[in-house]
Formats: sequence, C-alpha cells, structure tokens
Amino acid sequence: MIMKKIFILFLFFVAACGYQPLYKINNNSNFFKISNVEFKGDREIGNKVYSKLPFQLIKNDEQLNKIIFESFKEIIETSKNSKGQVTSYRTKITLEFILKNKSDEIINRKKIVKDNSYNTDENKFKFKQFQDKVERDLIDEIIEDIITNFNY
Repeated sequence: MIMKKIFILFLFFVAACGYQPLYKINNNSNFFKISNVEFKGDREIGNKVYSKLPFQLIKNDEQLNKIIFESFKEIIETSKNSKGQVTSYRTKITLEFILKNKSDEIINRKKIVKDNSYNTDENKFKFKQFQDKVERDLIDEIIEDIITNFNY
C-alpha cells in the first residue's frame, strides 16, 4: 500500500515538472505555416525532407514565410581492393535550409551535412536496398536537426 502511494506521488511530481517532448511542435504558430517552397539541387532529397516536416503550405497568404531547400547527394568510392573493385562507399547528403520572411530577408539559414560509410555487397539488389536505407536514415537525421534547430 505504501509503495502505491509513493508511486502516485512520484507520478504527480513528474507530471507537474513542465516536461515537454523535444520534438513537439506548436501547431498554432505562424512559423510553421509557409507561403512558398523552392527546391534547388537534388529535388528528390528536398522533397523527401519537406514531406516529413510539419509545415503547412498556404499559397494565397503573402504574409507568411518562404522556404528554400538546396540539397546535394554524393556517393563516393572510398576504397578499392587489389583488383580495382570498389569495396566501400560513403554517401554524403548536404542540405541548406533557408527560411525567408515576406520581404525576402533571411530569417534563418542552416547547412546540414550528414554522411555514412559502408562496405559493398556482392548481391547488387541487396546493396541497392542498403544504399536506399542509408539515404533514408541520413534524411531522418537531417529532419531531426531542422526540428531541433527551429524549436529553440
């Protein structure tokens, strides 16, 4: 019985401490409503990042902010064996996120570079699937950086 009271008291203190999740986004904020999105560089990477961010596009409101995604993806051969065959690669994704206000002044600019090194696989199908997974993981890391950057 005493453990039950201590547990309830503990829950009361934890619930009243003002904790908020790190990635919680205030949906009432105009900051996450935008009027325009522009993609430069690797449009596919920019679209993947934008689709996972909590922005609401409202095209008719010129008072809202604008976003520019400038992204690039590189797949680099990092080592070869004695036969000249590639044994490892590095995928590098660079994204510059630019937030502009209604008068085209830059409010915030953040350049994020993420990379991952990995070995090749004899099975080309499995290797392509693995490269796609690496790309998705790097994009998820970029999204986390953007959200944490703009929450503070």
